[in-house]
Amino acid sequence: MERHTHIDTLITLIDDPDIEVYVAVKEKLLESGPSILPVLEYALSSSKNLIQHDRLETIILTLKLEKLVDKMALWAQKEEKTLLEGWILASSVHYPAIMAEKIELIIQKISRDIWLELNDAFTSIEKISVINHLFFDVYHFELNTTDTNLAENCLINNLLVSRKGNLISLATLYCIIAQRLELPVHPIGIGKYLILGYYGPQISKEVYGEDASPYLFYINMEHKGAIIGAKELEYVLHENKENLESATPLSQGKLIKWLLRVLKQCYTLNGSEDKIGIINKLNDVLRDY
Repeated sequence: MERHTHIDTLITLIDDPDIEVYVAVKEKLLESGPSILPVLEYALSSSKNLIQHDRLETIILTLKLEKLVDKMALWAQKEEKTLLEGWILASSVHYPAIMAEKIELIIQKISRDIWLELNDAFTSIEKISVINHLFFDVYHFELNTTDTNLAENCLINNLLVSRKGNLISLATLYCIIAQRLELPVHPIGIGKYLILGYYGPQISKEVYGEDASPYLFYINMEHKGAIIGAKELEYVLHENKENLESATPLSQGKLIKWLLRVLKQCYTLNGSEDKIGIINKLNDVLRDY
């Protein structure tokens, strides 16, 4: 009770015209941590003072972002975690009020639409061709080649609404959908380039020999999911000044780190220092991935 009284007293001072008083109040509230969010949100809902309202919003946002770091740490430690959950957390840097339930419903619908077109008798290439048709031609997902430095290109909710993203966001969504359809599509990092591989080590050995790559073929998201072999991949990598020797399969944690890296680059170009600070903290909790 005493602590709540102290918080209430600080809230009454938050609209003080003396900026030094406001800064001191803000620091005290932030020191209290995310646990005071319910009190601040109640004060915000009943606020009739514009200055108080704006300042409360700023403090609430900062505390929510701090809480996000704790959530990402819990996600990273989970044995059974999902890529979608990690991506939603990463997208919360930009959209703290992101609606995970709505995102899940949209992805369920896309996955079901594709599943209805699949047949167990299809070959691996035929199955990927079905995904490509629905993903690129029916749902019209595509690279945003106009506003390449927008942070929104990295975010799951923006991608599902605008249908435009960057290479890594399109690849991440594609992986989520393919894995829900129980297809072994894996992200592979090659330097700064990202490609998807269809994992099938046994068949690959039978077809290409004992020294063959464990991937039957690769999926190039830059070209509407074009299915390519190892030789074509070498050409693509040459064009992007990368080398196949640096290829590394990306775990869920590593893929989220890639998303955060690109998101940080966007924020750096746009001067969003506060969000860069949060991303640095998120990267710290993902350091082991």
